[in-house]
Amino acid sequence: MLITFQDESLARKVHTCFKISIKAGDGTVKTWTVDTESHPPYVGPNERPFDVELTMEEKDFMKMTTGMLKPDEAFRLGKMKIKGLYGRALKVKSLLKPPRVSDSKL
Repeated sequence: MLITFQDESLARKVHTCFKISIKAGDGTVKTWTVDTESHPPYVGPNERPFDVELTMEEKDFMKMTTGMLKPDEAFRLGKMKIKGLYGRALKVKSLLKPPRVSDSKL
């Protein structure tokens, strides 16, 4: 699965390679690489060396992607494990911001 970034300038600011491991309810673990150092930014399977590894359960990851759980809160509550550069780990926050509904007039 390959995902493209809508805002490549944001990815360049983050400039980190994340390994994200998500544990599903059935116990299986899926792993993705989110590489904002490459041009264009890349999301998908990759064995590239990473700066930060984030590990969490699927339900908590879904809460993070919808804005119901902040990454720093997930870490404090023990819902997200961080391996690697902690300062860069918190940069994932800017990549996971849910899209805002525009104030367009109909």
